[in-house]
Amino acid sequence: MNLKKNNEVSLLFFFKKGRKERLIENKKFPSEFLYGYKELEKEGYNVHILEEVDMSLQIKNYYFIKIINLTSKIMFNFPIKLVLEFLLNKTYKQLNLANTVITTTNSIGVSLSFLKAIGLVKSKIVFIYMGLLNKKPNFFKFYILKYIFRKVEFLTISKEEYKFLKSLFLGCKVKYLPFGVDKEFWLPNPKTKKSDPYVLAVGNDLARDWELLISSWEEGFPNLKIISSLPINNLKKNIQIIKGNWHSKTLTDEEMRDLYCNSEFIIIPLKETLQPSGQSTCLQAMSCAKAVIMSKVKGIWDDNLMKHKENVFFIRSGNRLDLKNSVKTLVDDIDLRESLERGGRNLIISNFNSLNMAYHLKSYFFGKEY
Repeated sequence: MNLKKNNEVSLLFFFKKGRKERLIENKKFPSEFLYGYKELEKEGYNVHILEEVDMSLQIKNYYFIKIINLTSKIMFNFPIKLVLEFLLNKTYKQLNLANTVITTTNSIGVSLSFLKAIGLVKSKIVFIYMGLLNKKPNFFKFYILKYIFRKVEFLTISKEEYKFLKSLFLGCKVKYLPFGVDKEFWLPNPKTKKSDPYVLAVGNDLARDWELLISSWEEGFPNLKIISSLPINNLKKNIQIIKGNWHSKTLTDEEMRDLYCNSEFIIIPLKETLQPSGQSTCLQAMSCAKAVIMSKVKGIWDDNLMKHKENVFFIRSGNRLDLKNSVKTLVDDIDLRESLERGGRNLIISNFNSLNMAYHLKSYFFGKEY
């Protein structure tokens, strides 16, 4: 890891997987899922990356361990298997070489928070919180989590989750971090392929309402391409399911960009959730200057900036009629679609880009308030 404890603030980004491989390949790729690392490194800050594979986190996956781990996750949102891996291998000691450890994965975040709470990790832990809880937990789970999180700091990429955490864990340190995509990678390009018009839908989290989307898709609609690693049932001829996963690079970043740019518009159907579900897909599409239809859920990350018919087309969650009408509207109303495309791209340039995200991180970690 090549870290030395010193007076300079060293930031260690602890990810699950997929980041270091892209950096080693040294190819052009979107920087947003490095959460500011690439921009801070370019400016000369003392930043490093660690992934689970670097720490030999593995214990035999016995049946009883699977049961205990599943039970602890359901009851307390607590990944006990990962905590045991840290403890049995004593790999947590590596983390103390950094002044600050930043994590974005819930399982790693909860595990490190626990190690911090019991005093085994001395470094400051900053947990970029995303969707761990969708509602207030029961009494027992609340006090377990309150103990685990008593010595960590939170950053949220949604204003609603910021409010939720502030009200749930009174006195905890929470800041809002505006998530942003790489506006120099996700560029609006002319369509590169001559093919039948299609609408694009992308996503792997469980808040995607693929059942509603498929059941609402009429025979006269354009072809629909759904990119997801989730199991999806479909018998309709004008719908194509494409397997895609960012971590395994089933589709490359360049292929994803082409799919955005060659589409007519993007649709993100969501079940009601507090999590900022669909955020990266929405912002990538906007950055490529594509109109976005999206369910209006509690987890919309910024209600003040995301404006209906100005930079996004909102529909009610779970409403089949809304979904059908929105598709018909954007198919027929080219002027509205082009207006949404301009509004979305402008929103990325002014607010939700990775340079702005890195600026907020720099302000947070290096002494200036924002």
